Amino acid sequence: MMVLIMNNRLIEIIKVIKTSNKIIILPHIMPDGDTIGSSMALCLALKSLGKDVKIIMDEPLPNNIKFIEFEGINEWAYEFQYDLCITIDSSDTERLGKRSEYLKGNTINIDHHITNDFYGEYNLVDPKAAATGEIVYDLIKNLNVHMDKKIATCLYTALSTDTGSFKYDNTTSKTHKIVAELIDVGISVNSINVELYQNKPINKVKLLKDVINTMKFYYDGKVAIMHVTQKMLENNKMGISDTDGLIEMGRDIWGVEVSVLLKELEEKKVKVGLRSKYDVDVSKIAHIFGGGGHKKAAGCLINDSIKKVNEIIIENIEEYL
Repeated sequence: MMVLIMNNRLIEIIKVIKTSNKIIILPHIMPDGDTIGSSMALCLALKSLGKDVKIIMDEPLPNNIKFIEFEGINEWAYEFQYDLCITIDSSDTERLGKRSEYLKGNTINIDHHITNDFYGEYNLVDPKAAATGEIVYDLIKNLNVHMDKKIATCLYTALSTDTGSFKYDNTTSKTHKIVAELIDVGISVNSINVELYQNKPINKVKLLKDVINTMKFYYDGKVAIMHVTQKMLENNKMGISDTDGLIEMGRDIWGVEVSVLLKELEEKKVKVGLRSKYDVDVSKIAHIFGGGGHKKAAGCLINDSIKKVNEIIIENIEEYL
């Protein structure tokens, strides 16, 4: 059963959705498989109910999840007179970037991060869910929408990408039960996995080589830190969204307990990604800098140079090892 926080009952949220006609859906910035898979699945479900729905983003999809773009994605929708805004997989309004200006009137916040600050008028938040896709699955079922192959493909993408192909310990028996149903609907697991994990552009492989060459180890090899600069992205004709998954290279190394990837978004603006393998709670590290996430996957934003951010992270990480 879904956990609803702040006393917002599922029946209230379903009523709001059913009485709304024009709906916008906002995935988070630097989109990943969970936010896009969940957004697209919900969009398809709401359209099947006769709703006029738009997904709004201001940055391109990563190459590996473009295959689930079953409905068009809009850059902006200023002229669209929407009566409901739904945010997907965003723990706070900063994760929406400039699109936070759409948060007015009826707003539903759907998320699974324990650090969610409940900014919506209605908050559908379950920190125990493996992915926001699990919550969207429950919502779609409670809306009595037929689970077709397109919706199932989007939900499988959301679940697979946010659980590390079901390797992470956020994967539960419920996750597998949902996946079993999605497979029974007729999705092609092999085709989805090929798109997600086995079709890397050659330029991304070259970028990976450049990023690995920046890797340094600290605290007797327990921490691996890499970075990617705008110059590296430019040289390889890649965007910041194409860095998704690179952080796993550090965590997969024997002896490494925490992998860190520093992404230069612009001069003196660095996105810090943190991943842990065993018992280190990286969300506590991210929280120091105003970020958040999960125990084994978290992030934050630090306004300084790559070199300085590297030093700051090293200074603050030791007590958590």
